[in-house]
Amino acid sequence: MKIDRLIGIITILQQNKKVTAPYLAKKFEVSRRTISLGYFGSEGDLELLKGYISEMEWVRKTGVKALGIYEHGGRMVYVSTDGAIEAGSNIVEDIVQLDKYKSITTDILIFEPLTKEQLIILGEWLLSYNEPIKTVSVMAWVAGCFIKPHLKKSGIKFPHLLLVGEQGSGKSNTLERVILPVFSCSKIRAATQVTAFTLMKESASSNLIPQLMDEFKPSKIDKLRLNALYNHLRDAYDGHEGVRGRADQSAVTYELLAPIIVAGEESPDEAAIRERSIELLFSKKDLKPASHRQAFYNLCAKADLLGSFGRSLLDIALRVSTVEAEKWYEEAKSEISDEFPSRIVNNLACCYAGLSLVNKLCEFLNVTWPEVFPINKGACIRYLQNGVQEYLLDGGSNNKTIVEQTLEIMARMKLAPNQDYTFDKGGKVIGIRFCDVYDRYTKYRRDYAVTGECLPYNQFLKQLRQSDFFLESNKTMRFGNETKKAWALDFSILKERCDVSGFEITDIEPL
Repeated sequence: MKIDRLIGIITILQQNKKVTAPYLAKKFEVSRRTISLGYFGSEGDLELLKGYISEMEWVRKTGVKALGIYEHGGRMVYVSTDGAIEAGSNIVEDIVQLDKYKSITTDILIFEPLTKEQLIILGEWLLSYNEPIKTVSVMAWVAGCFIKPHLKKSGIKFPHLLLVGEQGSGKSNTLERVILPVFSCSKIRAATQVTAFTLMKESASSNLIPQLMDEFKPSKIDKLRLNALYNHLRDAYDGHEGVRGRADQSAVTYELLAPIIVAGEESPDEAAIRERSIELLFSKKDLKPASHRQAFYNLCAKADLLGSFGRSLLDIALRVSTVEAEKWYEEAKSEISDEFPSRIVNNLACCYAGLSLVNKLCEFLNVTWPEVFPINKGACIRYLQNGVQEYLLDGGSNNKTIVEQTLEIMARMKLAPNQDYTFDKGGKVIGIRFCDVYDRYTKYRRDYAVTGECLPYNQFLKQLRQSDFFLESNKTMRFGNETKKAWALDFSILKERCDVSGFEITDIEPL
């Protein structure tokens, strides 16, 4: 056995409690027989070798678990298993990603940064292959990934990206032909096949290149797997660690760092997951304009330009300080409507920071935003807000709570007026006998396969008390010729929040 290979094997044995022969054979590209029969010395000989190795001159490097951007030696550096670079593509010798944590991979470093002329060509296509609401949101989110490590250092949470739409609507093509080439990666998992462990392991292996999942259909995924996926989406957004138990009752923790993209025909049925995301709804009609199709064909034909775009964003991100990225984020908050919930404002501000990174790329190449993109930056910000309002908030300014979703479903149940519910004060107040209705509501969900969260009765009433349309519980109200106890709600506020028009239909037969 060659002395350098033997020294390498001994070094690995010193660093690990247990190492298998197949692992060493693969590591040193030799047969398993070579590893298994390679050493015949005694333990004393091994100690001599250890002493010899300890006296040698070694290049010391900082090892990191996740591929991505780090602050190292007073500047930002990009680190992978192949090595590290700083701004300007200068090689950094003293930091590397540890090979055993490698999972998400990328070839982003093989591309050259864009020239001014290439950026001008690409800019027209990037915002023209679909409706502006979608193209702007995709570019803003993708660019934001490159400064996610900067934002995380300031305690800022980064949203997921949800691509939702019918079969053939272009969501998977957008993922595979537009988004993936920017990151120079190709690994996509089917949402129906993920496990809690694979989700945590992948997420901990990158703080820049996204974790990708396709074929997301909550109604087709078994509950155990779906809960694992939802828990992962919540934990990744909130900055919690993933925990996995071992057979010896110890626990392994994973820092969930990677941005997340989920594509599928259905959106998550939990409001809390959707509120942690930028959601885009794709449709076949969006692909009909010839200009959209031509721009998409151009992007597919020039995938190398998308790779160079990602390489350029990486280089600019390495020139951005944490303070500058946080400044972009704070500037965005003043531009966003204060009617949105705080979590939505945070998500939009992260995307705005991504647009600011693209703008910095334009400035670096001595070109203005209008010279590159057919939509000005101010309009892009409005498209971001319109997208959230249209796709995520269903045209309103707030996501529907579980209580509001429950009342929406009850309004579709054809409940009996003057028996199950009644109106007071000229239709401004509605009284509902939940004690009679709620069991029928849970049965209705089962019979009609209504997906989503269903609260226990007592928990529903408890949350209902905290809503701003709650007026009074057990209020005596007139139901036809009788008086009964009911829960009184402000119907005028309720109508603004959700679709409860079914309660206003009074000439129906009860179920």
